[in-house]
Amino acid sequence: MTDFVLPDELLARYITSSKWYRRADQTVKQDAFIPPEIPLELSTTRHLSLFENEIWGIGNKIVSGQPNRKLHGRADVRVSHVTSQLLSVVADPTADNPNHANIRGWPLSKDARKLLALEIARNARFVANPNP
Repeated sequence: MTDFVLPDELLARYITSSKWYRRADQTVKQDAFIPPEIPLELSTTRHLSLFENEIWGIGNKIVSGQPNRKLHGRADVRVSHVTSQLLSVVADPTADNPNHANIRGWPLSKDARKLLALEIARNARFVANPNP
């Protein structure tokens, strides 16, 4: 695995809130891509060298550690759609997730972050959890 994240790679943002996607048309809302205030970075998982069941396995592990959360699905987006918003994607492997990466470079302005998240969400594809 490489620490350098390529523009054509896919990132998975796990959807742990029903408010992060539209059930009617299975599209992703901007809220799925708004980073927490501290740290000002967004956690994702690279698809790199993972089978579909492994991507879901990582998501299930993440959600199991969060009370009152359910893995509804994931939002898949190309790195190039993130970097086109002048954000960076940095590999940040963890013990539980060797494909972990963070989206960094978010502006301090909340309104500016919302606009960037909206653009990323427009290019994301919702994938429903096969085992809800």
